[in-house]
Amino acid sequence: MNTKELGNFGEKLACEYLVEKGFKILCKNYRINFGEIDIIARKKRKLFSRTDKTIHFIEVKALLGQREGIFPEQHVNSKKQRKLRRLAEIWLSKNKFPSDFPYQIDIAGILIDSQSKKAKLHYFSNAVSGD
Repeated sequence: MNTKELGNFGEKLACEYLVEKGFKILCKNYRINFGEIDIIARKKRKLFSRTDKTIHFIEVKALLGQREGIFPEQHVNSKKQRKLRRLAEIWLSKNKFPSDFPYQIDIAGILIDSQSKKAKLHYFSNAVSGD
């Protein structure tokens, strides 16, 4: 499995997980010159319900095989976190959301066992805080 296939597989698993948890996928692989957001989602709203309006920007990190003490989500360093916050703000602005609209950045860490090809997904909600 090459890097692109691994990324696509991880994003597919993350989307399935989100849909199962009641999210609606708004966008996948949002790209601009500055960078990319893997998944943009929102909790499905129920009729006559005051559900959470928060937009979730999800960074997916997938690794094939465990490296000693290294987990996929650890690859989202402070530089990547700053970039994700900026990308989220750009997306909100381009889609005409007010500047104070609630959003959060989540991380889906996916570890794939190289022998069995089974995957474990760990979801970190609101994993990236503001500056």
